[in-house]
Amino acid sequence: MASRIRQLASETAVYGVSSIVGRLVNFLLFPLYSQVFLPDEYSPIIVLYAAFVFLNIVYQHGMESAYMKFASDSGVGADSGVPAGRSPVFTAALLSIGSVMLLVTAAMLLFQKPFAALIGLGAGHLHLIGWAAAILALDALVIVPFADLRLRSRPWTFAGVRLANIAVNVGLNLWLILGLDMGVEAILMANTAASTITLLLLMPIIAGRFSWHVDVPLWKRLVAFGLPFVPGGLGYAMTERINIFFLERMDPATIQHLYADRFTDPDLAARATELGPGVYTEYIVGTYGGMIKLAVLMALFVQMFRYAWQPFFLQRQRDADVGALFGRVFFLVTWILGAVLLAVSFMADNIVALPLPGGRHLIAPSYWMGLHVIPVALLGYFFQGWYYHFSAGVYIREKTRWFLHATLAGSAVALLVNAVLVPVYGMMAAAWATTGAYATMALVLHALVRREYDVQYAWGRVSTLLAIGAACFMAWSWIPWINGLLWELGLVAAYAVAGGAVSLRIMRLAGKPFPSVRGPRPGA
Repeated sequence: MASRIRQLASETAVYGVSSIVGRLVNFLLFPLYSQVFLPDEYSPIIVLYAAFVFLNIVYQHGMESAYMKFASDSGVGADSGVPAGRSPVFTAALLSIGSVMLLVTAAMLLFQKPFAALIGLGAGHLHLIGWAAAILALDALVIVPFADLRLRSRPWTFAGVRLANIAVNVGLNLWLILGLDMGVEAILMANTAASTITLLLLMPIIAGRFSWHVDVPLWKRLVAFGLPFVPGGLGYAMTERINIFFLERMDPATIQHLYADRFTDPDLAARATELGPGVYTEYIVGTYGGMIKLAVLMALFVQMFRYAWQPFFLQRQRDADVGALFGRVFFLVTWILGAVLLAVSFMADNIVALPLPGGRHLIAPSYWMGLHVIPVALLGYFFQGWYYHFSAGVYIREKTRWFLHATLAGSAVALLVNAVLVPVYGMMAAAWATTGAYATMALVLHALVRREYDVQYAWGRVSTLLAIGAACFMAWSWIPWINGLLWELGLVAAYAVAGGAVSLRIMRLAGKPFPSVRGPRPGA
């Protein structure tokens, strides 16, 4: 068992090379944007990328998960011995995505004004929609090739392609923004070029796996498996990004009342006089969208874990001790996520204030008014990690409708909190809406999965770990003299050591019954 957990950790680390660098670079580009663009100027990018989250669900329509499930069932995998030749599953999934991509991209380009009005993009930014459509189309075409690399346990190739994407994106951002002094459209132009390079690098995989013979019955099975991911995915996207659209519809007078003592840009009043009071709303959208990027480290690990976890549990689902294996993985993930949450929460104000040449800071002070939402945003990613872990039983039992149930519950919470609280409380309510939705999704999915795939987790030990983390956070929040770097590092270390002691105890139980853990119900 220990060797299999080490394999999961190893692949998580390699997948994380690209995810870590990609997310970190995305975060490190934000300081550049914050120095060049005021929050209201950066706001259109936040709105477009929020729309991307919804549109990517439609472009993909569950084909990534469907491909991994059906290709795995047909024997494709790192240890299967099946040669990497033409694949009917690969072909059906890629053609399905390509067809939807053409239809949706054409609709975006033909109906730019209605699309802009739908997402709240100003008329002065219509020229950005063409770039957005190109990014979405290019990214859709690489979904299946990337899934194929993951299923075949080729993390180094996966990471190499992702790193090439990152290099192109960063280089063009620097050249277009600093060298050519372009506006926010430069961000989308650089993204388009990077996505084009990614597709070109993956063309050998597409050429080797794709055939022009389409197995229509197989395609229908893929669609039947994948389509339940669409409403579920849209609900999931709603939990994560719908708050942006509520924020951009806030009353400017309410915003001025809430944040009057936090506006630090001396030119903001003049800009509001010139452009209208709506500039305050755009300012808040840009601030919130920029500052939640500080939650990148938590999002990083969650994404790394998801990339490695999905093929791992599909390949280990028939192991005799699968219940104990999954229970131990859950504890380890919870422990690590808790450490990241505490570390980033404690040090967020130090991170944004890191000095740069010329008397500048890492993040321009005009964005600092959003710092208070960081711990709440991190907690949301914590529950997202749980959600991904609980998803194993859904794939193994082919009960994809459970995703729909969980995400509908989460999206209902997100809509309720956003609709009722965001107009009154602004950014903090937006952050809590997402976190509450993720928590709801994780717990509902667990309740559904355990009925047919009953992995009973050691909740006593997990609860102890959570209590230690909560105590550390409350001490930091309520005792002012603890708000120093050494004390903060000490609290994180105390949590890590306490969790590590329990973790080592769990690992020593490898091969023995795990307390409170039962395997999947026989015949379920």
